[in-house]
Amino acid sequence: MKYVLTAAEMKACDNNTIHKIGIPSMVLMERAALGVADELIRRLGGTKINLLVVSGVGNNGGDGLAIGRILAERGWKVTFYMDGNRDKMTAETREQVKILENLGFSIQSKLEDAEYDMVVDALFGIGLSREVSGDYARDIMKINEYGRQGSYICAVDIPSGISADTGKVLGCAVRADLTVAFAFAKRGHLLYPGREYCGELAVRDIGITEKSFDNQRPEAFCYEEAKIRDLLPERAPFGNKGTFGKVLLLAGSRDMCGACLLCGNAVLRSGAGMVKIITPDCNRQIIQQSFPEAMLYTYEEMPDEEKVKQSLAWCDVVVAGPGMGMSDASFFLMKQVLEEKNHPMVIDADGLNLLAAHKELWKLAALRVQGRTILTPHPGELCRLLSEDMDFYRENREGMVFALANQLGCVVAAKDAVTVVAGAGLEQLYINTSGNDGMATAGSGDVLAGVMGGLLAQGMDVFSAACLGVYLHGLAGERAAALNGRRGMTASDITGALMQVMNKLPEGREKKTCGLAGGRCGRQVFEIQEVR
Repeated sequence: MKYVLTAAEMKACDNNTIHKIGIPSMVLMERAALGVADELIRRLGGTKINLLVVSGVGNNGGDGLAIGRILAERGWKVTFYMDGNRDKMTAETREQVKILENLGFSIQSKLEDAEYDMVVDALFGIGLSREVSGDYARDIMKINEYGRQGSYICAVDIPSGISADTGKVLGCAVRADLTVAFAFAKRGHLLYPGREYCGELAVRDIGITEKSFDNQRPEAFCYEEAKIRDLLPERAPFGNKGTFGKVLLLAGSRDMCGACLLCGNAVLRSGAGMVKIITPDCNRQIIQQSFPEAMLYTYEEMPDEEKVKQSLAWCDVVVAGPGMGMSDASFFLMKQVLEEKNHPMVIDADGLNLLAAHKELWKLAALRVQGRTILTPHPGELCRLLSEDMDFYRENREGMVFALANQLGCVVAAKDAVTVVAGAGLEQLYINTSGNDGMATAGSGDVLAGVMGGLLAQGMDVFSAACLGVYLHGLAGERAAALNGRRGMTASDITGALMQVMNKLPEGREKKTCGLAGGRCGRQVFEIQEVR
């Protein structure tokens, strides 16, 4: 697990490191500069290039000046530019200016129309909270122009113009090929559109560690692949199919049998021992032919209440909603399983639409034991559940996720380009880092619901199963894309890659690197690197 910080949390860590632990601010700045310089040298080898450093008057600007000095000492041709009122420079940045002057370097106050192999963006750090305008906006547009002309853009800590807390563009922002962050990733690095503007993300250890939290743990976190094997449910060598859990799947309707197959297969591919599907009789033959591992209870017009009760008594976990439709039979099934308050349960797709459409089902969901239910809404479903529109969602997504979790006493895995997970009564927010745009395909959500159900069946707690399910689902999407590309990927490709991912961690994920002429990376891979 890696912590993901807000700007305020990072500022507190800085202060604690400086004032409580005793590492001087200038030492941290030098280590930060060394970290960025090392990242650039590691990518470019011994190449000596023409570098422009664009700095502001805050500490981010001081980092940039120190980076340029270190690279100039190693033979790079460096041009320094600073924007802002120099009377308002921080003490550390003022010291960096003095060092450069003592070494004979000059700092320009105007951006020239020159050609540079690389530009270091050190205008603003993570403290930016208002829209960029005036000269600063012109600086950002000029940096982006250099990028379009072929310069490799490296952002220091975060691209200037990106909110460190939300990833939003504050007026305008630098589009980086590489962002080198310090100590911990920030939310704006992982949330769109900031994630796209960051390019590749590298996080460097500069001496600010978890000891700097001072007993105030950050709220948000993400997973790192190297540690995932430790989070997977253990496999008992003496176990049987009952040992690894039984999942009851309520899925499918007329002309929507595929959801049964996708979700049910994902349940077993993620390690559960048995799956039983309740679905209309029109789906019986297809399932028996395509998915012989599944048990079945099918019905004609309406399910038999007693047979549903027997199925609930049999299972360990319920997954409800994929392809169910909004019929009276679907309402009956949802009502009956919600009245059973103790089973861990995943509600997806039409299960969520039924909750939004029927107050009776909503009330039953709220009465379930707290923390026993996972909801997996995409943006439209989340808006329907909370009676909000998409404009409100775009501005208040995190608040909506926590609101839904607290109203229903559940865990919410809010699906989007970056999925987040929150739970009622939990001061935690999981931010997912795996996956790709190839997963934006019909049935992908059915697979995710099945993965979560399979993990729950193996004894994982609800919040952990939701977080790990999202991450593994994304890793499977990455594996599928590595095999065949993102264009044309299907949900079945994701299911097929699940078993490979779960059995081959941590080797299952392809790393990408950025070269000077390589363009921007489409996904982020970041590691904590120690400055030596």
